[in-house]
Parts: sequence; structure tokens; C-alpha cells
Amino acid sequence: MDEESSRKKWDPAQNTRGLECRKCGCRDFLVDHTRKVNRMIIRYRRCRHCGKRLTTCERALAGNDGDGQRS
Repeated sequence: MDEESSRKKWDPAQNTRGLECRKCGCRDFLVDHTRKVNRMIIRYRRCRHCGKRLTTCERALAGNDGDGQRS
């Protein structure tokens, strides 16, 4: 069986929240590396089950300058 056919397909009608590994379906990740670029935080995560790596980009909400204080 090739890798493309064994992958889980994303179904927008499923309406699930959170990250899910595209290879094995696991929802448990380790953060390998984090860096700040411009006004975003980029996190490199690794699936705890199969080791597949994925990247997430996070942006602060409007009105939050990232110092822990609300304005």
C-alpha cells in the first residue's frame, strides 16, 4: 500500500477541533522548536506516536501585545 492511500483524509464536515497527525491520527504532539518571526510564533511539532513533523503558525489576538497584560 502506498503512503498516499494510507493517509487519513480531512473531512471539513467532521468539525473536530485541535491538531491531528495526518499519518496516524494521533492527537498528542511534542514541541521540537519554537521561534518568533515578525508578530507570529512558529512551532515545529512532532507526533509522539509516529514521529511525523508538522508546523503551526500562531498569531496574537487583536489588543494583546504578548506581555501577558490585557489592554
